Amino acid sequence: MSKAYPEHLQAMIDRAGTLTADEVEALGRLWKADEEIVFSQPDFALGINGGATIPEVTNEQLLAAWQNALDAAGNAGRVDEIEAAQDAGRAAKRDIRHLHDDELAKDGAEEAVRAAVLAVGVQDLISEEDFLTLTGAWAQVLGEIAR
Repeated sequence: MSKAYPEHLQAMIDRAGTLTADEVEALGRLWKADEEIVFSQPDFALGINGGATIPEVTNEQLLAAWQNALDAAGNAGRVDEIEAAQDAGRAAKRDIRHLHDDELAKDGAEEAVRAAVLAVGVQDLISEEDFLTLTGAWAQVLGEIAR
């Protein structure tokens, strides 16, 4: 049984479930570029022992905006908005799992969708700056966001 969300959030979830391959790539790459991903130098000893080089997100503003939105939703008891963001991420992931683009683009698209839906759901609780930070990739690739 599917959960009923406010119309504007449901429309975003539905849109996340219909991303084209080009939209996934554009959204994902833009989000990952916004994250300012940095790969540390590979450690060959770690690689030999089966370890991996973990990418690091360095965009403090993006991380802070995401944490602010999560905290605001949690403190206000806005579980539906958090669940809507999770459902949007799942909808995007379901839709993109068969695409042959790279994993960073797929992950970035899923993260961008989740962030945008959460920001819209709690826009009355977060700053305009945080809202724009979290919805920027969606707005640039998919168009205007309901406010």
